[in-house]
Amino acid sequence: MFKILELSSTSAAPPIQIGDRFATREDALKAVRRHLKSFKASGHNPEECYWWARDSEGLRKCWVSADE
Repeated sequence: MFKILELSSTSAAPPIQIGDRFATREDALKAVRRHLKSFKASGHNPEECYWWARDSEGLRKCWVSADE
Protein backbone atom coordinates (compact mmCIF):
# COMPACT_ATOMS: atom_id res chain seq x y z
CA MET A 1 0.00 0.00 0.00
CA PHE A 2 1.08 3.56 -0.70
CA LYS A 3 0.05 6.95 0.60
CA ILE A 4 0.57 10.58 -0.37
CA LEU A 5 2.11 12.87 2.23
CA GLU A 6 2.13 16.67 2.11
CA LEU A 7 4.33 19.04 4.10
CA SER A 8 3.61 22.76 4.34
CA SER A 9 6.56 25.14 4.56
CA THR A 10 4.60 27.49 6.82
CA SER A 11 3.79 24.94 9.52
CA ALA A 12 5.88 23.04 12.04
CA ALA A 13 3.31 20.23 11.95
CA PRO A 14 4.30 16.80 10.63
CA PRO A 15 3.25 15.84 7.09
CA ILE A 16 -0.44 15.10 6.54
CA GLN A 17 -1.84 12.28 4.46
CA ILE A 18 -3.70 13.37 1.33
CA GLY A 19 -6.57 11.12 0.29
CA ASP A 20 -6.77 7.39 0.90
CA ARG A 21 -4.17 4.68 0.69
CA PHE A 22 -3.48 3.23 -2.75
CA ALA A 23 -2.88 -0.36 -3.77
CA THR A 24 -0.13 0.49 -6.26
CA ARG A 25 2.51 3.16 -6.59
CA GLU A 26 1.12 4.02 -10.02
CA ASP A 27 -2.32 4.76 -8.51
CA ALA A 28 -0.67 7.01 -5.92
CA LEU A 29 1.28 8.86 -8.61
CA LYS A 30 -1.93 9.50 -10.56
CA ALA A 31 -3.53 10.86 -7.39
CA VAL A 32 -0.57 13.21 -6.77
CA ARG A 33 -0.97 14.61 -10.27
CA ARG A 34 -4.72 15.14 -9.72
CA HIS A 35 -4.03 16.84 -6.38
CA LEU A 36 -1.49 19.22 -7.94
CA LYS A 37 -3.98 20.35 -10.58
CA SER A 38 -5.82 22.24 -7.81
CA PHE A 39 -2.85 24.66 -7.54
CA LYS A 40 -1.92 27.37 -10.04
CA ALA A 41 1.80 26.66 -9.71
CA SER A 42 3.22 23.17 -9.25
CA GLY A 43 5.99 20.94 -10.48
CA HIS A 44 8.24 17.97 -9.85
CA ASN A 45 11.74 17.81 -8.39
CA PRO A 46 13.14 14.53 -9.75
CA GLU A 47 16.50 14.89 -7.96
CA GLU A 48 14.80 14.91 -4.55
CA CYS A 49 11.79 12.73 -5.56
CA TYR A 50 9.01 15.10 -4.53
CA TRP A 51 6.34 17.27 -6.15
CA TRP A 52 5.79 20.86 -5.11
CA ALA A 53 2.91 23.31 -5.20
CA ARG A 54 2.71 26.98 -4.30
CA ASP A 55 -0.37 28.86 -3.15
CA SER A 56 -1.26 31.80 -0.90
CA GLU A 57 -0.14 29.75 2.11
CA GLY A 58 3.34 29.17 0.68
CA LEU A 59 5.23 26.16 -0.61
CA ARG A 60 3.97 22.60 -0.14
CA LYS A 61 5.91 19.40 -0.84
CA CYS A 62 4.19 16.11 -1.69
CA TRP A 63 5.63 12.62 -2.04
CA VAL A 64 4.53 9.01 -2.25
CA SER A 65 5.40 6.84 0.72
CA ALA A 66 5.15 3.09 1.14
CA ASP A 67 2.71 2.26 3.93
CA GLU A 68 4.42 0.93 7.03
